[in-house]
Amino acid sequence: MASVSASHLIIFVASLVIAAGVVGTLTTGVERVSSSIDDGSLDVSQQIRMDMSVISDSGASYDAGTTDLEVYVRNTGSQSVPIEESAVDIVFNGDFLGADEFNIEDANDEDETVWRPGEVVVIELTEDGPVIEDGDNRFFITVNGDEELFEFRGS
Repeated sequence: MASVSASHLIIFVASLVIAAGVVGTLTTGVERVSSSIDDGSLDVSQQIRMDMSVISDSGASYDAGTTDLEVYVRNTGSQSVPIEESAVDIVFNGDFLGADEFNIEDANDEDETVWRPGEVVVIELTEDGPVIEDGDNRFFITVNGDEELFEFRGS
């Protein structure tokens, strides 16, 4: 009889150890999922607050074979963004532009360093930038997850 209760005690203790291990693993997993959700919600919050609109005239005449392109973009969101090349990703006709291939500045005050809601910035290709092609051109801009496309024709 004593051997039966001893074996039951051993099985009981083993099941407690296994249950504690399972609980610890589940707790760690839930904490990781919770942390990931918090991080993701912050990213989504920034993306929702950032919105912009290209206000340049796509029907205007742009000279092919030059880098004479100025694109005006209005911040229509509720978030301010630094006015610097590293805050903006630009793809022009399928090629990613480096920071030396374009300039960005406030359209009304070139000394301004923050792109506030409602304000307009001008993005201008530099001489080291890509050349406007004859025919269709695509200027794709991304800021904090918000994407805008400006399509125009070079002539």
